[in-house]
Amino acid sequence: MEDIILDIIKKENGKLTFKNLTRLINIGSDELKSILLKMKLDGKILQNRNKYFLFPNDLYIGSITVSSTGRKYIFYNGEKITVASNFFDDVILNDVVTFKLNNSHEADITSIVHRPLGKITCEIKEIDGKKTVVPFHNNIPFKFDNSILDTLSDGDIIVVNITPESISDIPEATYLGKIGRRDDPLIDDVAIALNYGFDNNYDDDYLKEIEKYPTYVTEDETKDRVDFRNQRSFTIDGINTKDMDDEVFGEMLDDNIIRLYVHIADVAHYVKPGSKVFERACEKTTSLYMNNSVFHMLHHIISKGICSLNPNADRLTKTAIMDIDKDGNIVNYEIVNSVTNSKKKMSYEDIDEIIMHNKMVPGYENFEKELYILYDAAVRLEKRYVQVNGKLNFANTELSVTYNDDGTIKSVANKENSISRKIIENLMLAAGESVANWFISMGMFTAFRVHEFPDLYKVNGVINKLNKSGYHIRPITNIDNPKSMQKILQILSSYEEYPIISQMLVMTMQRARYSVENLGHYALGLPAYLQFTSPIRRLADLLVHMMIDLIMTEPEKLTPEYLKELEEKLRVLCEHASQMERQADMAEMIGERRQILKNLAQNKDMEYEATVIDIGKKIKIRLSGVETYFDSNYLKNVLAYNHRRKYYYDRDTKQQLKIGAKLCVKILNVDPINDNFSVKVLGMVNENVKKKVLKK
Repeated sequence: MEDIILDIIKKENGKLTFKNLTRLINIGSDELKSILLKMKLDGKILQNRNKYFLFPNDLYIGSITVSSTGRKYIFYNGEKITVASNFFDDVILNDVVTFKLNNSHEADITSIVHRPLGKITCEIKEIDGKKTVVPFHNNIPFKFDNSILDTLSDGDIIVVNITPESISDIPEATYLGKIGRRDDPLIDDVAIALNYGFDNNYDDDYLKEIEKYPTYVTEDETKDRVDFRNQRSFTIDGINTKDMDDEVFGEMLDDNIIRLYVHIADVAHYVKPGSKVFERACEKTTSLYMNNSVFHMLHHIISKGICSLNPNADRLTKTAIMDIDKDGNIVNYEIVNSVTNSKKKMSYEDIDEIIMHNKMVPGYENFEKELYILYDAAVRLEKRYVQVNGKLNFANTELSVTYNDDGTIKSVANKENSISRKIIENLMLAAGESVANWFISMGMFTAFRVHEFPDLYKVNGVINKLNKSGYHIRPITNIDNPKSMQKILQILSSYEEYPIISQMLVMTMQRARYSVENLGHYALGLPAYLQFTSPIRRLADLLVHMMIDLIMTEPEKLTPEYLKELEEKLRVLCEHASQMERQADMAEMIGERRQILKNLAQNKDMEYEATVIDIGKKIKIRLSGVETYFDSNYLKNVLAYNHRRKYYYDRDTKQQLKIGAKLCVKILNVDPINDNFSVKVLGMVNENVKKKVLKK
């Protein structure tokens, strides 16, 4: 239906109203509104007043986030973009907006696409004897019943619910309750999570339901399942992980074929549609991991108990069995319901010691053969994914943050490349690819993970910007094949500043999302893909498991009428899961940034090495994983300026200030509450002393 609507709008671009569309398309008004909203949120169309347009190439779409004192930003593909001051009062928290980037790399808002307000947190403040309700994120207007203030005290943190009738209304706020005090440990995490739709709150009916969940597997439950309990399978996770949902094993067959087993916790056996547990999973759709806190999709009694693949415990699973040839092709696969018994809980760190550093870790001696078989399988898969499919390997810009018991940060560093994590990544990709192909072979829809083509205009815009900074990259003429983007990444990957350049190109990508239609996955280079391996923490994976059960055990239900209704329900859940994933990403970024700023505030006297990540009227830098801007004129006191070629450079070394350059800075002011910090630039880091490291 979206393609039909898109074709109609394309032919009459900017001429059709909603009423016109209802006459041209034979569906109900409410259904049409829902489809149009989804198309607007996906950046496919734009509504201006009551007219519909194809989404312009020079616009972006993103969600507004607001600091606790009202500073407004857009998080777009991992980058934090400040909202230009002249648009500041027009937008509020969670607004989905279209915007352009101005010369100061700020967002000029062009329209508000959607305003999905709901629960927000507020603090009660008593000033001159008068109590007021202050939203955790300022500049959200609402009406509040002040009689409730008599029951509250200065410093209380409360939750209210806001449901505006329209964007122009000032809505009523319904008081939902108190969640804590301003000085409570981890209150920032709890408040941020609530503002984005996540919590660890469970009603009595939910808690009564999970009391009935079993703590062990009975022999009766193992009937009609493939029994892998004698297999020497194991889990590979972080040292502190307590909810293990994937278990692996590999064996070498004849003809140099590796048979790979990926066992996944069978959450669908326990969590059923219509239950309170399932209803809450459909609301949250994902677990949120923020700083040292976890906000669970499924209660920890489930995720760490019967649905966790704990060592030496029988567990019900779904297994993807795949045969991998020497070129990384999956030449055969099978999906089965199974029962397993993990023989060991392994850690990424230990496996890196064994494979990367050739050091045997005590307790792993009897698993060395299987580990190297899995490593071989992962290498084969990676070779095919990259060389044949055109998988895009963007630089890893993820941070490795360690925390103290009170939630404060102990250390921040860039996450190092890890062979063990790459092994698991490729094994899980193979499972997702195989299960997606299984659904297609059945002629069935499911919750596919799709990633559509990037915008050629935006990609070449970044290339043009890089070329102005001294690079020599040919513009792309055909974006349909990811290998054209892959070639650029390979050329740039030898530069020390590659993580910065890579992130600029990531910004041109569309967001991956969930869809009942298989549209392929551009960044992976796969014609079909889905997420299958984390049903404990992702609704989409759980829905895939439920669809497998439906096809395998209840095929008599699959009438045309039933399938039509099921597809529509699944479509709604996919759209909601995609939105909640964006919410979780924003909450995680905001929470991590706040804790990092608090850490910087405690270490202001130190000098830092900052990386230049954008140059314009304002210079954007990153240090310790957070970004800030300063006016480029500020550099005149520190660096020389080439007026003819229009760039700054170091007076002594003649080094040019460009994207990826290193500056030595000192922290001047840090304000975690205002989500802001400023620096004093001391000079450029000498490249002649700190040599560029090239990847071989």
